[in-house]
Order: sequence, then structure tokens, then C-alpha cells
Amino acid sequence: MVAGDWRPHVPAVTMGRPRIADRVIPRPELVKRLGSAVGGDLVVLTAPAGYGKTTAAALWDAEDDRQFAWARIDHLDDDPGHLLLHIATAVVRLGAGDEHLLNYLRGPGREPEQLLPAVVRLLEEFGPIVVILDDVHKLSAPQSVSTLHALVDAAPLTTTVALLGRFLLPLDIARRRLAGNLVEVDQDALRLTAEETVAALESVRGPSDDATVATVIDLCEGWAAGVILTAMALRDGTAPEALAGRNNLVVEYVVEEVIDRVDDDTRSFLLESAMLDRFTAEHLDAVLGRVDAAWMLEQLATSGNPFLISLDSQGDSFRYHHLFGDVLRARLRASEPARFRELASCAADLLEREGDIDGALVHALEAGDRARAAALVGREAVRLGFDGRAGVLARRLGMLDARTFAEQPDAAVARAWLGVTTADAELIQRSLMLALHSDHGGPLADGTPSVSVAVALISSLVGVGGVAEVIRHADTVRAAGDNLVNPWWGAATVMKGAAEAMRGQGGRARLLLESALPVIEDLPGFHAAALAHLALLDLAAGDDEAAVERCDAARTLADKYDLSDVVPMIVVYSTSAVMSARVGDVPAALHAVQITQTLLERLGNLSARTALLGHGLLAWTAAALQDRALLSRHLTAAERVRHREPDAVALVQRVERVKAMAVGGTRPLTAAELRLLPHLATHLSLQRIAEELVIGRETAKSQATSIYRKLGVSSRGQAVSEAIRIGLLAD
Repeated sequence: MVAGDWRPHVPAVTMGRPRIADRVIPRPELVKRLGSAVGGDLVVLTAPAGYGKTTAAALWDAEDDRQFAWARIDHLDDDPGHLLLHIATAVVRLGAGDEHLLNYLRGPGREPEQLLPAVVRLLEEFGPIVVILDDVHKLSAPQSVSTLHALVDAAPLTTTVALLGRFLLPLDIARRRLAGNLVEVDQDALRLTAEETVAALESVRGPSDDATVATVIDLCEGWAAGVILTAMALRDGTAPEALAGRNNLVVEYVVEEVIDRVDDDTRSFLLESAMLDRFTAEHLDAVLGRVDAAWMLEQLATSGNPFLISLDSQGDSFRYHHLFGDVLRARLRASEPARFRELASCAADLLEREGDIDGALVHALEAGDRARAAALVGREAVRLGFDGRAGVLARRLGMLDARTFAEQPDAAVARAWLGVTTADAELIQRSLMLALHSDHGGPLADGTPSVSVAVALISSLVGVGGVAEVIRHADTVRAAGDNLVNPWWGAATVMKGAAEAMRGQGGRARLLLESALPVIEDLPGFHAAALAHLALLDLAAGDDEAAVERCDAARTLADKYDLSDVVPMIVVYSTSAVMSARVGDVPAALHAVQITQTLLERLGNLSARTALLGHGLLAWTAAALQDRALLSRHLTAAERVRHREPDAVALVQRVERVKAMAVGGTRPLTAAELRLLPHLATHLSLQRIAEELVIGRETAKSQATSIYRKLGVSSRGQAVSEAIRIGLLAD
């Protein structure tokens, strides 16, 4: 079942300063250089893996009086919204801000432009702080990188941002270098000195003779990871001469020297435990099928293995140094491919149970389980699309290969949903064809009873064959069972109700839409659309109060879930434009017009009925605002598409009424006059109407006289009749 309360989760182990090993080598000069960074400065530590970037930052943290907020970047942060949430959560953990801010940042679909000011305010309120972003090289999505760039530029002068990664991101470093507010620490600065190399060697192996020391210094050239790995190999019996002459240290060799000299059980544990990027003893027992992971981790920690890194102060969560872990995983994959796939599958099980769909997807792909990967992507496809997180869906779909789309209907249907939210007709058609071709006859991961039902639901949204086809497809979905067994019964009922309203069957449409409301609260996009269509029905029935209430509720939902870039929300924003214009709120009307026009441009030729609905409502809005240019533009656009939707008689009639008012020489009524017009159809006196509208009697009289003049009539009764004829009032 799809829900509208999908909330991203920031793992606690990706925040906070990592524990510094007991035997870490002090680096006072490096710490002094980092500590020279003041508020407003940007610090960048850039070097390949194994040069001690994180350790250097941790030593700086231990010596500096300022508070440090740590965020270790992972795959989830390639979504800019999640990246900002991650940073804010790390700051809030220090005691600044509150959960209200984090709840706002977790809100579905919020754009970085909305979220960034909230994070900047949090940093301003905190005061002097250093924000450490570790492994920033993992950011690959351009929008995530540009969001980080914007945050660095907008950070207050009390904030120092430090970026740790294997290479520089495009963050306008040259400008900062010229401005003098950049502290750079590169590979050369991070190299261990000869004295530091000796200290590191002794911390692992104990005292060494001069020849061995010279070999290690020459071999490793200040590369911290190489020094530690070499020291471990030497400690465990490797002869120095076996390493001599390897001017370009091959990390695989020295890692293998280490793991080949331990007992079989420890070797197996090292290889298999590296399957998880981050782990606890409980995680390892579950994935590896062991009961002694806690004891094994303790043995590794006390045996002098510096590549096991504790991620919390309690020593419960761990990871391996990236180099070490990468080599262990590569060796397991090469030596025991079947076991590697088995463990990857178990890891996917664990992470899926814990709600980490992205992590589970990575491991499902490592296991070669295309069906599992497709199901993981398909399970949340509609939720992501209609909660304004189409970028997350696109990223997940991008991890799948062509064979998965061809063989797994879950993947093909998920990609079709992405096409719906982005109005990509070609993507929808191609994906639905693949889904039907690969249909295995079973239900889909998101609870859809069958592929044919999924295809029918998407077809009802697209409605290529017109409103009659929409109803036919919606009936196919509804026939698959009610909401207790079919998660899409409510959505299909909304689509059918909307189509009936477009056909002019108002009573039937109202029954369908109202019956869907109780079961679509977890489908915010469909819920908002249903309320907007009901608002239009209320307006046609002359119930302005109900129409305004429903319209406001629809707009509130769309704004809450930031659906302003979801094309099917044209009905919500165009209805909001009309309602705002009718009550005289010109800025709100123009804002809704702008959003609707953007969505109509993205819609293109995908759905004639949606285009006719949107252009017709914007033409009505333009008439109320007395904007001739806007009126002409949308009447012309409506004329271009009306022939493609001959059965949508209610939409055609709406356009005709607006056109008759414009072409017939009738000047559009102002928003104030439109407010007064419905009251002329009542028994109320002009004085009572003025009181209802909270205006003076003379103002009411002036507006009524203007209405008569614009409609070409001379009495109140004639004004009402003419307004009904041209569609300004319901009959």
C-alpha cells in the first residue's frame, strides 16, 4: 500500500566523531594547520584512500574548543533533500534546534531551495561550529553537488565547513583561494614524516631495525594505510625482503599477507563481515549465520587491527577502513562467488527489514537477484513519484540494467510511473509494453493485483483515448477488488469520477469522488485531485462556500507534499487559480497560474483532457482578472485541444462560456464583482448583501451597476439570467 508519510531516515552511525584509536600517531603540525581555519573559512582535505583524512579531522576535533558536527556521506545523500537533512540532524544532535526543524526537513518532496534557508538559520542560531562532511567524493548527482555548493556559500561566518574526500568537488575553490578563506590539506600535507612513519610502525609491530624502517619508509612514501598494512604484515611474519622493491605498493598484496596469516575462522570472519559497509555484532550474526560476532569483533579490536573503525562511543557500531573493506569484499567475490551472493542476499534481507531500501537494493544487485531489485524499486515507486521525490525514484531505476526492465514487470511498471510524474509519453508506452510482455501472472511488489491492473491504472491517468477510455481503464482496476484487497481501488475511483465530471455527469461524479475520499488519505496526489474536482462540482452547483473549502484543502495537500512539479496536479493548481481570482486574491491567483502554466508545458501532448481542463480554468481565471493577453492565450490553447476530447462536454462548455463572455463583447467581471454576483440571485436586499460582503452599501450598488453594464442588462433579474447563460452562475 502506498502511503504519503514516507520519511527519510538518517542512520545514527553516520554522525559524530569516529573514535580515535589508542595508538594513533599525534600530528601536531597538521592539527595546527587545520585549527587555523576560522568562521567562514572552507577547509578541504583531499587525498586518495588511506592517507588519514578522517583521522586528521578527528585529531583536530579533539583539540579545538568549538563543537564539531560530523556527517559521513553515503549513497542516500545523492538526494539533495536527504543531504541537507543529514547535515541538520548532525547539528541538532549537538543540542541545537529541535525536532520541529527535522520534521520540516523530512517533509516529502521539498526542494533544496526551500530547505537550504532552514539549515542556514540552524547554523546561525548555533554559533561557532565546524561542520565535517566526510567522504564527499561519494556525491555524484549534480543537484546534490550544487546544493552543497549553495550551503558552503550561504553558511554564516560563525560556521567552518570542512570537506574530506578523495578529490575536489566543483565548489569554486579558485575563488576562495584568491579570497584567502580556504585552508587546503592535500596528499603531500597528509603524508607521514619519517618520524611519524617510525612511530606508526612501532605502534603496530614494536621496535624495528634500521634496515626494516628504511624499507618501509621507501616503500610507503608516507602513505599511512600502507605503513599500517606493512607493519601488520611484518608483525605477522612476512619477511622485509618480500616487500623490498615494491615501489608502488599493491594494497591487495599486503592485505592478503595479513589475512593469510590468521586462522581459518578469523579469515572467514574478516572476509564475510566486510559484506556490510556498517555493522553491529547483531547485524553480523544475522547476515553471517553466526552467534559469536561480538566476541570476534572484540578479538579484532584488541589484536591491534587498526582497520576496524568504531563508529560510536559505545563501541557497538563498526566499519572497516575503506581500502581494507574493498579488498576483503573483492577477495570474497573472487574466491567464493556463491557465498558472496548468499551473503549479499542476507544483507538485503536485513536492510529491507530495517527500512533501508537503498541499501537493500545495492545488496540485491550484488546478489544478482534482479527480481528482488525490481521489487524493491517498485514497492515505493508511486509513493516517491506522487510525494514529489521523483528524483529518488529515478536514481533507483538508474541502478537497474536493461535486462531487468525486460524481464521484471515490477521494474517496468515503476519506470512507467516515473513517466507519469514527468509526463514522458514515450517512457510510459515503452515501459508498459515491457511490463505486459514480461507478465508472470502474479501480483506486484506494491500490492497491485496484477500487471494488467497496473497498466489499466496508468492508462486511466494518461487517458490517450479520451474520457471514455479513462472510464474503461478505471473500471478494470475497480473490478480487481475493493480497497481491502486492491490498493488502487480508491485511485481508480478518483480517475473515473474525474472523467464523469468531464463528461457532464455531475451527480455520478460526486458519488464516485466522495466514495473514494475515505480510502485515499495515504495517496496525497490522488486525494488532492479528488478534492479539486469536487470543488469544481460545488462551484457548478452554486455552493461557493463548499467549493472554497475543498479547493483550500486540495491546495494544502499539494503544498504540504510539494507536488507543484507533478504534472497530474494541474487540476489542483488551476482550480486554485480560479478560486483565488473569484475572491479577489490576485497574488495567489497569479502564483497558481504560473505553476499551472509550467505543468501544462511539461504535459505537452500527453493528455488532451488534462490540457483542456487546465487551459479552460486558466482562461476563466484570466477573465476574472481582466487580463486580456492571458485570456487569449488560454482560449487559443483550449481550442487547439478540444477536438481531441469530444466526449468531455463539461470542459468544452466551460470554454464556450468563457469564450462567449470574451468574444461577445462582455467585459470580464472583476474579482469583487464576481464575489457579489451570486448574491444577486438571492432574496437579499442590497443593504444585506453589503453586510454579508463587509462592504459599504454604495460600494455594493456601484459593483452591481457595473455588473449590469458589462452584461448588457438593466435589472437584477436580467443580470442573473445572463450570468447563468454565459456560465458565471449555475442554473
